[in-house]
This record gives sequence, structure tokens and C-alpha cells, in this order.
Amino acid sequence: MKQTGEGILAQSEIFFSSPSQKARELYYHALCAGHFYCDESYSLERDSYDSFLILHVIDGSITYEKCEGESVTAGKNETVIIDCYNPHRYYATGHLESVWVHVAGANTKELCGEIIQKSGNVIKAKGNPVKDKLFSLLDALSGKRPSSEGKMSVDIYELLLTFMESGDEQDKLLHFDDIMLVKGYIAAHLDEKLTVAHLADMAHMSPTHFSRLFKLQLGFSPYDYVLTARLNKAKELLHKSNKTVAEIAYETGFNSQANFVYSFTKNEGISPGRFRKIRF
Repeated sequence: MKQTGEGILAQSEIFFSSPSQKARELYYHALCAGHFYCDESYSLERDSYDSFLILHVIDGSITYEKCEGESVTAGKNETVIIDCYNPHRYYATGHLESVWVHVAGANTKELCGEIIQKSGNVIKAKGNPVKDKLFSLLDALSGKRPSSEGKMSVDIYELLLTFMESGDEQDKLLHFDDIMLVKGYIAAHLDEKLTVAHLADMAHMSPTHFSRLFKLQLGFSPYDYVLTARLNKAKELLHKSNKTVAEIAYETGFNSQANFVYSFTKNEGISPGRFRKIRF
């Protein structure tokens, strides 16, 4: 559908979608999408529109003003993620061509919040995966290339994962071997006391820098990774050995049987004793 308005040029298009109840409850979904050509008079201000706007700048630039008064500008080949649940304003800072989609559903708030905390509101991804995925969603909403709600949900999730993985690429490459060395050390020393300070010293980093890079590489904080590794080893021993729960607790680095049982039950949703009885 052609779209015109203050600052929106005649060749612009916008398409809307009404997700099914199932999609609203279970999936990521798109509320609307567009391909806009704008001049410097384009501006939009809203109190709220329950979604996140993902807008990729094909040419020109756009500025986003948050409710806190902070503003950021996205230029050519950059993408801006706008929290539309809160008051916001954005406007073209000259000629602007963009492709965009409003997304909601599933854990959109949490995932977009994590992306913004990690990389900020403006992201530059390598190649054209963002642009291509947005045009794919636009084609689905327009009916040019119809898609199921499930497939669109997958496309939106892949788009958000692109943002999650786009930042700090240089740090990933520079410190990959260091983090893998620590990962191997953890696996071999689960029965010992493993502190962040000790692991960071092994990687020749400060605890703060190490923790950031460790989570960047493996998706867990060092503490959570050690706990997960211990629980995974405990599950293996419960399944394959006749060792007592107390023996397994100490072998996997827990300081008492009670602490082990509490941590296992809290994280796995089942006690070690019940887990042992499950047939795999």
C-alpha cells in the first residue's frame, strides 16, 4: 500500500498485519512493515506503540530520541532499534531511505533489551543480512511472497540473533584461545574451588574484562558456566555410576550434599534422586 504524509515521498510503501491469537501468545510477529523514502521534514513522535521498531538505513540518516532525552543517529548501512513501548521521537536528518518492521511477541522485550544493553540502539552488521531479512518480512506482509506465521517468527528471531552476534567481533577473535583454555581447565577441575579471579588470572586478564569476554564467547557468566558444567557432570554420574549423591556432590565441586541437592533441584526442576530413576 502506498504511503504519503509529511516528509514521506510518493514511492513509499507500508503494510499491516493482524497476528492470530496463537501467534500473539507463542510467536514473534510483525505488526507492520514499510519501505520509506523521506525528506528532511519527516518526523514522528509517539507516547507508545507496543512493539520494537527495527529500522535499517539504506541511504541517509535518522535520529532517535529516547524518553530520557538521549539521542542516537543511524547512518547508511546501520540499523536502529527503537523501544516503542515508551515515549519516543525519531526524524530524518536529510534524505532518508529505509526498510523497517515493528515486531512484538514471545520474549521480544527481553531479547531487544539484551541487544540494546550489549550493543546500544545503533548496530552495524556485516554484509546485508539485516536488509535482506527486513525486505523478506516486508514481502511477506505485502503478499508478494506469502509466509506462514511460524516462518515469519523464525525470520524475526534470526534477525534479532544477528544483532546479538554482531558486536565485539574483534574481541571474539583476539581472545578465543584464552577463553577455550579456561573452558578446558574448568572441565578438568570441577572438584576444585574455581573463582573468577583465578580463572581471569589464567587468561591474563582483569576479572571484569575476563567476565565480559567469557560471556561474549560462551553466553554464560563464568559463575553460571561453572555451575552448569558441574550440574551436567553430576547428571552424567547420576545416570552412569552407582556413586552416592554425597560422593557425586563432592566430585563435582559442591561443598555439601545439601547444597548440591538444592542447586540441582532449583536448576533442573527435579531432585538428583528422581533424576537417577529416569530411563534414557
